[in-house]
Amino acid sequence: MRESFARKERYTMKTRRILLTIAAVIALCLLMTVTAFADSIDPNGSVTEEFAGEATYEYSLTLPSSGNLKIDFQSVINKDDALNYSITGEDFHRVDFIREGNQSYEYELAAGEYTITVKSSYGKYGTFSLTTAFTKATETYKVDNNSVNAIRNTDALAFKKTVYGHLALNDDQDWYKIVLPSSGKLTFSVNSAMDTVYFKMIDKDEKFIREKFIGKGDDKLVYELNKGTYYITFNNRDGGGAYHFKPTFKESGETYQYENETANLVRSKKAIPFATVIKGHFAINDQSDCFKVKIPKTAKYSIKVTSSIDDSIYVNVTNSKDEFVKEYFHRKGTKTYKLELKKGTYYLRFDSDKGGNYSFKVSPSGVSVKKLTKGTKSIKATWYKGTGDGYQLQYSTSSTFASGNKTKLIKSNKTTSTTIKNLNAKKTYYVRIRTYVTGSDGKNIWSAWSKAKSVKTL
Repeated sequence: MRESFARKERYTMKTRRILLTIAAVIALCLLMTVTAFADSIDPNGSVTEEFAGEATYEYSLTLPSSGNLKIDFQSVINKDDALNYSITGEDFHRVDFIREGNQSYEYELAAGEYTITVKSSYGKYGTFSLTTAFTKATETYKVDNNSVNAIRNTDALAFKKTVYGHLALNDDQDWYKIVLPSSGKLTFSVNSAMDTVYFKMIDKDEKFIREKFIGKGDDKLVYELNKGTYYITFNNRDGGGAYHFKPTFKESGETYQYENETANLVRSKKAIPFATVIKGHFAINDQSDCFKVKIPKTAKYSIKVTSSIDDSIYVNVTNSKDEFVKEYFHRKGTKTYKLELKKGTYYLRFDSDKGGNYSFKVSPSGVSVKKLTKGTKSIKATWYKGTGDGYQLQYSTSSTFASGNKTKLIKSNKTTSTTIKNLNAKKTYYVRIRTYVTGSDGKNIWSAWSKAKSVKTL
């Protein structure tokens, strides 16, 4: 009994010695492990620490806005080794090492709370110091342009006003809303401090419009667009940085907004007026325009087209049954196309792969003065035969027909000459001519005036 009790006591004392040894080891480890907390460090501040053994140092840092954060380390370490270093924030985490000497780290960051952590391991001792330097970014919109849902409910950007933005490692996309009051040319003058930034544009239905990689420095993006709401994004492709841009807009002056966007839609609209300049516009999202033309009488007609586009535009004429009538490939500049059309409804369609402005005018084809014969206080005018219902002759002592004009109507297209009497003797007169077709409403549809010829009376 006593022997059994003695063995039990020896076993208890042995266990107690083991537990004391473990406790001593733990206490020693605790003494060698130091965790120092600095409540905060200023974005433009510094701190110096002396470490021995295993230690962890944490510093909280608050950035009041987005911008560039630079962290400089100076360290003296007893071994050819390094300290563990990390910086952490919302949607951001970086891990690296601090070696003996001077080292710098630089980050483009969003506003928010960050934690800087430095760790030394067992057996190391020495000192380190860190210095922070923060440069605030200039941002026109600090939050509203960072999410799709937010920007869709915000006001559109103002034209001719510079917008400043900043892309960060934890905020790599900015959204902006653009509203075009009409079709026209939208230009972005962009400057980027980043080596590469990705630009993208979509419409209100999220349909892709254009994209481009923008390099460091100045760039200009020019887009011909239809009336409507658009969204643009700038996306970070590097470490982030600052950028700014200015949107400007020039209206196309298009005669028909939306009515001429599709062939099916315009066919339900009234016909375009004759002898009237119609202005059109091609855009990235509107490469085809169609117009209805009502021809009141079989005759020759002219289509005068002017284009500012550095490429050919396709001009196609079809009848009411979609049957082909004529086609032209019009190059930059002005040209008149003549064709004979029977009475009825026609469709004039313009197509182009390139954006830009164009205009056209449909009118009866004109004729020109063939000859002027002088007489005593009179002029005999002869012209080439035309189509339509007749002609109108105009004469004046002014070469520009600025004043003192008189006209003479010839109500038959078969007539090709007439004599103008009761003029002043030995006076120079200028004569020009145009044709006409009478419309269904009884009004005359006139061609353009011909070039004038001159003659001096006897």
